[in-house]
Amino acid sequence: MRIRKEVANWNINLFIKTTLILLVVLNGLLFFINYLSGQPPFEYFMVSWVVAFLQPVLLASVFAYNARKVLLFVNDYQPIDSFREKLNTVILGNGTQIESADATQTTYIATGWFYRLFSLWGRTEVVRVQWGDQVVIEGQGRLISQIEDSLTWNKMFHTSPVKV
Repeated sequence: MRIRKEVANWNINLFIKTTLILLVVLNGLLFFINYLSGQPPFEYFMVSWVVAFLQPVLLASVFAYNARKVLLFVNDYQPIDSFREKLNTVILGNGTQIESADATQTTYIATGWFYRLFSLWGRTEVVRVQWGDQVVIEGQGRLISQIEDSLTWNKMFHTSPVKV
């Protein structure tokens, strides 16, 4: 079995949307807190521009970096008995459930509330497996890394030696 991984570039649209939302939410909270405390509402922005502007940009860049799509290509898996069922078990064991399945493609979505929240935002927690002569697994880096580790180190994915 041969495994190859490709990592996609940043999703700039996701970065921009996340930055704008964080800017509005965090600065709105700062404005409201200053208003309730009796201070001039915009005084805090002049003193702590790091919290007001730099923090949302840094948080959005971390989120956009971690939300990149990763492709995992698996070739020469045919000698492994019931490879599809074993791979399905590994993916389901990583906190996912099947959203849709057919003969050529299976789609998995996250089950935890925290990851479902991010799945709603840009479908970042979705794993797609395309079945064929080459299995292509597409998803978020965290999940693909776990699947790759299972394919590499789990003994059930190793071909058994031929007994004569």
